[in-house]
Amino acid sequence: MAAVHVVRRLREAGDWQREMDSILETLCGAMDCQRGILFRLRELPGQGFAQSVAAYWINPRFGGELASPTVIMQSVVNSDPLLERLAEDERQGKIFAGHTRDLEGFLRTDFEKQHIKSFLSVSVFAHGHLWGTLAVNDCVNEREWTDEEEATLHIVALAIGDAIERSLSDAHASEVIRRTMLQASLDAIIV
Repeated sequence: MAAVHVVRRLREAGDWQREMDSILETLCGAMDCQRGILFRLRELPGQGFAQSVAAYWINPRFGGELASPTVIMQSVVNSDPLLERLAEDERQGKIFAGHTRDLEGFLRTDFEKQHIKSFLSVSVFAHGHLWGTLAVNDCVNEREWTDEEEATLHIVALAIGDAIERSLSDAHASEVIRRTMLQASLDAIIV
């Protein structure tokens, strides 16, 4: 039911980004997770891509214990075989799920620092391109993610992608209207 609630909120939101903290809280509450993150991929001139944090929520009971999500630069990805494979898997829309104890390299060190026991991450696409990823973390218990939990995260990621596309379309339409009104008003100015 959480997915339905989240999708409805994203569809009705005037600004989806303002809704993300409470959406992540709703999602994590329904999935019994302590942390939810929406990562965004951004191209940095001369440096490749960086994974930045678009939004995140940490259960207040763990706020002082859990570190903030890490920004990962392309140079780190290029130096870590797991991150290189993961970057390709994300572009293909594959799920990334498991336990921190089974990881190696940068992610294991980073996830241990953040007290992540189990993780689930899916790709967010907008306009046919990888925009980022949506992730939830269990920082209390190792767990096997259910098909229902994976489906819920996929549904929410699709809804976020739709909201991104709508906001870009709305912004474009607003700019066209603004320019048209400005042009019309300039035509009516008498000096």
